[in-house]
Amino acid sequence: MNHAERYESLITKLSSMRWRGGELDCSYQAALYLMASHPVLAEKVERYFSPDGIDFGGLMKKEEFDYDWMKLTADAARNLFSWNSKCAATPFEISRMPAPAIQAIYTSFFIANGDYTVSVRENEDGKKVFVMDDSAGREREKIRQQFDRMLADIGAEMG
Repeated sequence: MNHAERYESLITKLSSMRWRGGELDCSYQAALYLMASHPVLAEKVERYFSPDGIDFGGLMKKEEFDYDWMKLTADAARNLFSWNSKCAATPFEISRMPAPAIQAIYTSFFIANGDYTVSVRENEDGKKVFVMDDSAGREREKIRQQFDRMLADIGAEMG
């Protein structure tokens, strides 16, 4: 399975298991995107699925990780999921991770913030691939720029 296939599998399994059902919010999507980035991480997180969600506390306490970067990835996923957990994945630590792990972490930031909407589709070769829709992030940026221009205009009128 590739990253997109693992992500789709994790999303489907957790969605069907949860009490509340339905779509998983961007915190879940970001965490599962990260945990699906490597087969071992996907396997570990799936063990901690429940009708209440994901028990990241249990995962971090009970699981051993083959590499430091895997633990940092799981820790970052936990932080994106719970918002207030202490996170060892500092910028310095992230900079020492393998490039694919760094890319997954930074992409997950945009997912958690709602700037990217993630979906999975089959490409022309029948392989599952990610489709990242960044239209929400672009719209927010456009609004921010309009607001900045408006503030600058007000400042110019007062100056």
